Amino acid sequence: MKGLSLSLVVLLCCTALAGGSGGPFPSPVLPPLPAVCSALRLPPTWDVRSGALADITGDGLPECVLALWRPWADWPIRRWSQAPTPIGANRDAAGDSAHIAVLRPLGGGAYQPVWIGSALFRPVLALKVGPGGHLLTSEGTYAAGRGGPAVALSEWSWTGFGFRLERRTPLAGPPVDPSP
Repeated sequence: MKGLSLSLVVLLCCTALAGGSGGPFPSPVLPPLPAVCSALRLPPTWDVRSGALADITGDGLPECVLALWRPWADWPIRRWSQAPTPIGANRDAAGDSAHIAVLRPLGGGAYQPVWIGSALFRPVLALKVGPGGHLLTSEGTYAAGRGGPAVALSEWSWTGFGFRLERRTPLAGPPVDPSP
């Protein structure tokens, strides 16, 4: 666990304090995507903000793990429900939502989607893959948008279908509730 705590500090040091404007923890300075990930032919509506090439799933093959924004869409199964969607507020003023995508590069710009998550409760501004394949993220708010300040750091682990929140550390202000 000591290495993971150090990784969260490194993520904080290398992203949240490294430039940008607004608030005590400015927006991250984003490193370039790994070449194999930047070569993927992604949908034109995807705005990739951060990414890493790593074996996040533990299957021995590298994946492109991307933090991206795209036009918000509700869950397909919602068409059978009359209740309000639980992810309706997970979007910015322009109607875009933040997502994590895990894509397996196939060469020539092609990829196989391994997993693409629903609209995130807290948008991911930057990510890296730390020790043991843990996903380390700096998070913002939809109100501040994709260029806003980081308000929390989080650590996630792969479950086989998606990620489980291991911990979230608020950077300023009141504690952050990890449940939507």
